[in-house]
Amino acid sequence: MAVATSSPARLTWGTTGREAATVSAYALGAILLAGQAAVHVQQYFALYHEVRWIGPLFVADGIVSAVVIAGLAVRRWQPVAALAGLAIAVGALGGLAVSYGRGLFGWQEAGFATPIKLAVICEVGAALFLAAGPALELAFATRRWPRRHPS
Repeated sequence: MAVATSSPARLTWGTTGREAATVSAYALGAILLAGQAAVHVQQYFALYHEVRWIGPLFVADGIVSAVVIAGLAVRRWQPVAALAGLAIAVGALGGLAVSYGRGLFGWQEAGFATPIKLAVICEVGAALFLAAGPALELAFATRRWPRRHPS
């Protein structure tokens, strides 16, 4: 009769918590990126389909965001997709800021309608969570975390 002398390897609460934090950051970033893309596509059909340059940029935002969201679903591509999504969100925010100032490609934004508010909320949130994902992965990979096994 053989007796096992070692316990099976178990994940500690710290390990699962770190994984949950990273997965949550990527998932929330993807959801918020989808939200801002949906606003851009909806606004393209509602208003911007006739605006030269800006309309096609809204469609491109939706398409590229969909590709990035697909990349966020694949563990291997998450850090790269998160950085691409961060660039999309920050670029959209920057474009909006410029359009309120001197204008962007001949378009000058006026007012702060509900779709713009929704897009800004989603873009800021997406930027924060998509920056947090790779930052958490880097922090967890480079730091020795105390391992406490439950008794």
